[in-house]
Amino acid sequence: MTTFPRFFQHNDGNFLYVVKPPITKEQFLYETVGWLTATQVDGIIFHMFTFGDCVPLYHSELAAAAPVFPAKAHSVMTWKAIRNFKAFTAFDQDPWTLAIDLAHSQGKPFWAAMRFNDAHPGQYGMISRFAADHPEYRLGDRCPAQIHGPEPDGSTPDCRHLDFSIPEVRDHQLRLIEELCRKYDVDGFEWDFTRDMGHNFPRDMAADPADVTTSHVQEARTLLNRIGRDRGRKVKFAVRIPATLEACKEADLDIRQWIGEGLIDMATPTVYYDTTCELPFDTFVDLARDTDCHIYACVTEGVGPGRFRPPPIEAVRAGALNAWRQGVDGINMFNFLHHQHANRPADIAMLSELGSPATLARKDKLYMIAGIGVTCQSRFFGMPYPTAYTHQLPAEIHGDSTGVAVRVPVGDDLEDARQEHILAAVILTLDLCYVTGEEDLDLRINNTQVPFNEGRFDVSSQYPWNWNGQLGHFEVAFDLTWRDCVRQGENEVTLTLRQRPDDIGQSLMLYALRLDIRYHAVPMGVNDSAVGTHSSC
Repeated sequence: MTTFPRFFQHNDGNFLYVVKPPITKEQFLYETVGWLTATQVDGIIFHMFTFGDCVPLYHSELAAAAPVFPAKAHSVMTWKAIRNFKAFTAFDQDPWTLAIDLAHSQGKPFWAAMRFNDAHPGQYGMISRFAADHPEYRLGDRCPAQIHGPEPDGSTPDCRHLDFSIPEVRDHQLRLIEELCRKYDVDGFEWDFTRDMGHNFPRDMAADPADVTTSHVQEARTLLNRIGRDRGRKVKFAVRIPATLEACKEADLDIRQWIGEGLIDMATPTVYYDTTCELPFDTFVDLARDTDCHIYACVTEGVGPGRFRPPPIEAVRAGALNAWRQGVDGINMFNFLHHQHANRPADIAMLSELGSPATLARKDKLYMIAGIGVTCQSRFFGMPYPTAYTHQLPAEIHGDSTGVAVRVPVGDDLEDARQEHILAAVILTLDLCYVTGEEDLDLRINNTQVPFNEGRFDVSSQYPWNWNGQLGHFEVAFDLTWRDCVRQGENEVTLTLRQRPDDIGQSLMLYALRLDIRYHAVPMGVNDSAVGTHSSC
């Protein structure tokens, strides 16, 4: 069995909210393991608890962990989940044991997972006896975060997250981890610290939150080591963390210490609720060099980039290829639910592509630089919510010499594809807001000018509420297929405003940047000895 797979699929148990109840044993095995058969996925991570609170999705001997069901389900999805939960916990055989055995028979490690302090809203249903009996353990109005999701009736309660400065809260969580990892023959345990960042400790607490978190991680490591010794093989320990060292520090996660002290075997830097191609995985690869910690990349969470929901398969490919080129040990794909959420079964093809840069090399890509995917989501009330990196766009373009410079990493070898006549198209699209039509703009790619009047204008599909472009929101597409402007690796796209009417109050804005790369299935074209196969910008 592979110790550290190249391609983990992290399942959050969403199938319980989709499958028509009551779920059968055969359906359970398919949704946990079976659907991954004959794909590149060679490792499974499973969130074995409910959304919103740590109710085990198995029969627990811990009275405090028992579910408290609502008198009436708050939504259809919760109604399904509760009925399916009751169905599979009543099977004549433990379904998780069957699933783990099935994964192991296929040579796939099976890791258990837990969200550190998740607090999905009430419409997701079950809470634990522990949380129900101890409202004093919740952060309430002591939470330092500004954003809290509404209840099903639209009201906004005080913070429902548990207060991890309280020893009893930490002890309860450790008991859950011990029961889970002793009850099942799991190969590892993953803690997800990205659900939910900023809601773990009260404001102005006396102790350093980072020290408390590290101490908790140390206790978990000691616990897993003890279970491993009793079992005769190590139970590995992984964490999901924000995608930059700065964001980790803001979230009270001392990842440098965790890796340096050998507390964790695997780390997955990721975004909170977005899909992106620009994460700095190489920072973590460098941090883990000469240690036993493996670095995995996660580039998708079901939304974005920009206003795409779910993300196009091309955008996920682009993020994964860029991650591989930065030296990660593998891909840890999270919340891959396109086929269920949007009835897109063809997206399952990604499970046979992302596990190697070789199988991504000649697939269509979308490298897109944009803002948060769903800023209008009601639970955030229009406020920016926790994210794992600073977005380059949107950005205002002012009439000075600096302009707006956007970094665009590209994993594809475009020059090689041109030489082989495989490259079909390279299209750069800029989404601009508040265009008067009187602008004079200078576009440069890697310091080479692209005439702006070559761009093809259309109404922007990225900016919301843009009827017929009357708000001045347009997309401008440039065909770069036979130019050598874009290269493999880092690219810089610079847009400078030379002239604009001075009687318009709104600033010109670069809202999003899209770089579409398309391939032919077979070579097409001939060499031209006079001019070569391409021209410069």
